[in-house]
Amino acid sequence: MTDAVVDGILTVLKARDEAAYEHARATGAWCRRLAETLRLSRARTDAIVTAGVLHDIGTIAMPETVLFKAGPLTDAEWIVARRHAEAGAAILAELPALAAYAPIVRAHHERWDGNGYPFGLKGEQIPFEARVVAVADAFHAMISDRPHRPAIAQRDAMAILRDGRGTQWDATVVDAMLLLLDAPRTAAGRRYVAQR
Repeated sequence: MTDAVVDGILTVLKARDEAAYEHARATGAWCRRLAETLRLSRARTDAIVTAGVLHDIGTIAMPETVLFKAGPLTDAEWIVARRHAEAGAAILAELPALAAYAPIVRAHHERWDGNGYPFGLKGEQIPFEARVVAVADAFHAMISDRPHRPAIAQRDAMAILRDGRGTQWDATVVDAMLLLLDAPRTAAGRRYVAQR
């Protein structure tokens, strides 16, 4: 039942914004890799993957003038854009099969240092699943072209994650992501990849 509801929501998202749909799918895939690197249980991994796929569903409620704007957003437009986390949580809260994901979606832009949104949660006040989604979301967003800015190189995205470790993002989750991204470059990583 849950898979069918998720597929239905993704169909709506794809009809509105193909790039957001692709980002949702990619974020879910990064969430899976990251959760596996963190050695989470299958059930917890699956929940994080679903939350990752649904994390930006609130963009459905965003005005097209903000969603598809080419170039930087104004301060007023950023205020509108930031409402997507709460909008997504509100959508999911109305769907019994997906209501459990609402707190994760609401919190995926909270920051470890308390300077995130919508509520300024700090540290472990942020659901762990949202902390994983936040890192996967940020990484994929950085390495992808967006309407308001071009993609950056993976090494630059890794440097940004490293710089935000313990301030923007949970250090444990960032460390796991960096390990995952570095894995193919190291002997241990080659063994890790070969086992998958």
